[in-house]
Amino acid sequence: MVLGTPTGPATATTPSTLQSCTPITSKSANGMRAKLLPPTVAGVDEASERLRSGKLLAFPTETVYGLGANALIESAVVSIFACKGRPMTDPLIIHIPDAASALDCVEFASAAAGEGMSEGRAVFERLTEVFWPGALTIVAKAKKHIPSKVSAGTGFVGVRCPSHPLAQRILAACGVPVAAPSANRFGHVSPTKAAHVMKDLGMSDIAVMNGEDKRELFAVPTCEIGIESTVVKINDETREVIVLRRGAITQRELEEAMRGLGGRGRGGEVFERIVEWKVVIVNTHEEMKGGEEDGDGRVVKKRRKIENAEVVKGEGHVAPGQLLTHYAPDGMDCFLVRPNKLKTNNELDRLKHKVQELGVEGATGGACVVIDFNGALAGCGLGEGCRGVVGYKDLSKKGIVKEAAKNLFAFLRWSEELRGEAGRVLIADIAVVKDSDEVAGVSDRCFRSASGKVIELK
Repeated sequence: MVLGTPTGPATATTPSTLQSCTPITSKSANGMRAKLLPPTVAGVDEASERLRSGKLLAFPTETVYGLGANALIESAVVSIFACKGRPMTDPLIIHIPDAASALDCVEFASAAAGEGMSEGRAVFERLTEVFWPGALTIVAKAKKHIPSKVSAGTGFVGVRCPSHPLAQRILAACGVPVAAPSANRFGHVSPTKAAHVMKDLGMSDIAVMNGEDKRELFAVPTCEIGIESTVVKINDETREVIVLRRGAITQRELEEAMRGLGGRGRGGEVFERIVEWKVVIVNTHEEMKGGEEDGDGRVVKKRRKIENAEVVKGEGHVAPGQLLTHYAPDGMDCFLVRPNKLKTNNELDRLKHKVQELGVEGATGGACVVIDFNGALAGCGLGEGCRGVVGYKDLSKKGIVKEAAKNLFAFLRWSEELRGEAGRVLIADIAVVKDSDEVAGVSDRCFRSASGKVIELK
């Protein structure tokens, strides 16, 4: 295979931790323009006022930090794209404090005669009942007063009710819907700490709610999930819930919710009928084309790859997270490494011996940083202390997917610290190492950070 050349713009440096609750302003010695807010009553009040007035605020959720602005002020929405360097074809998710507020932003088809709500609305009610507040974004038709720039001109918009108490407090206090993508430079690794936001956007005129300040009133662990929300679209015409982006909420959980297994016993004829809806999974780095059922009766779409330029230059998408290259560390070329499913210890020993004999440079193309899962790559000779491995971390030594998700973005950012010693990052292909429904969200982020480039160890 042909290995790529390390790329990525340099970024401004910033302290690795942000412990002080003293605001960082344009007058700070390090030249930062961003203002760091403490998670206090006064901090929440200031954050809420910024949002109401059309200014930018980065705030923590249970997934990643978001960069928010008043979704009803078009100039504020545009400032999000400008701050991140984000193409206008990549839509924003609207964050709200509850399901009732979401219905001020989206609408569904009219109900049939004699019924209180349409099937699409019933699906919305079911999903919000089970998963909100939480890491599920629901895409539906945007109401007319939502600026078209929020939806990338598609007429559809995603809404989410986050569960983190600090995000909930800010959203309730500001009283406006908040459009917010992740609070990082476009295409870079998503932020799970206030320090990550400051490193990427600290030179911009924003405020950053410091969720890691443990001394303050609303001190609750931030970004415990660690990857972005699952995004689904409700399609009334095809009677499908289409998963546009994988996340913490899995396909099986969605299917169970649709069958009422996760609900609280709502009744009625329209709710009985939504069990007939299908949950359709789309690999969102590829285009959906047609569909067919697999052996388990699940719909699988026929796909083709979509390159970044095709998304950025083309028409808007109805959901974020569609680009093939995303979550990429600066100055490092990332690869997924797939250890073939070896059947015997002898096969594994031979592979490990071969890798050690060649050295990492010979086996994978150069000195590298290794991000492992459950010791899979270490067992193949790509572990800590091996020749050519200048840095090693394991997403979860015990093979726990939720732990891997929580660590992934922080580890990818850590790899940037070693770019003077290595030019590439090797990431264990978690989907090969562990086959389960909950792997999909983490696997998707790993795939995109590597732009789909794979090294197979045979």
